[in-house]
Order: sequence, then structure tokens, then C-alpha cells
Amino acid sequence: MPTMPNFDIPDSPPPPPVNSEEAAVLAATTKKIERFLELKKKGVHFNERLQNSTSLRNPSLLPKLMQFADITREDSYRSSLPEGLGISVTWPEECYVEGLLRQNERKQKKKLAERDKVDFVPAVAKDEAKAQVQSAASEVGSGKKSRFDK
Repeated sequence: MPTMPNFDIPDSPPPPPVNSEEAAVLAATTKKIERFLELKKKGVHFNERLQNSTSLRNPSLLPKLMQFADITREDSYRSSLPEGLGISVTWPEECYVEGLLRQNERKQKKKLAERDKVDFVPAVAKDEAKAQVQSAASEVGSGKKSRFDK
């Protein structure tokens, strides 16, 4: 580590060879930037021109542009990031309406099946029931009668 950091702006890279593809791209980019700066000096703002354009207010323009660029509706929500970095735009199968409807139908059938089951208890004669209650009371209590016993 140097004791004094060097904050000088480095020199520009050398220009590409004259007849190369890089030179053509650089010339085209330079021409676009010069045109943009020229318009800016005249007070023309790109965003303002877009906002005031009546042709861009056409509601059917976006689907036509998407069709021309071969962009699907799903692609319009995609990220330009690699697959691992961006947020996934594909949903799991169970999140779609069809899967949710099937899942709800299964839950409803299960609830109906549970509701239809009724466990019947066999009837007991009154004398037997009274005897069972008295024997249970005698086992639980210590022989003292409460005001509820008769």
C-alpha cells in the first residue's frame, strides 16, 4: 500500500485500429452522443418529447411493440440478471389456480367424510345406567352425601 494514494485520472485507452469493427462501433456511439448533446443545448429533452407524443398514448401500442420485439407477457417480467441472482418469475405448480382448486376440493371431501361418520353408543337400560352412576359416585366419594345426591 502506498503511503499517499494516487487519485489521478488514468490516461484514455489507445484508440482501436481505423478499419476495425471496434472503430465503427466507437464512431457510431460518438455520433449518437454528439447528437444528444446538440439537442440538449437547444433545450430539447427526450423525456418531455416522449410525454408529449400523442402516438405513445395509444393503449394498443404496447402489445404491438411487444409482439414486434417477440417478447411474451412472462418475458416482460423477467430480469436481466442470471438465473441464480434474480427473483424467479416461475411459480410452483401448487400456486396456480387449477392446483389450488384441486387442493380445496380434497380438503372439502375430507371434511365431508369426517362429518358423515357418526359413532353410535349402544343404549343402556335405565337401571343399569343408574347403577353405573351410583357405583362411580361411591368410588369417587368418601361416603359423604352432597346436596346433589338423593
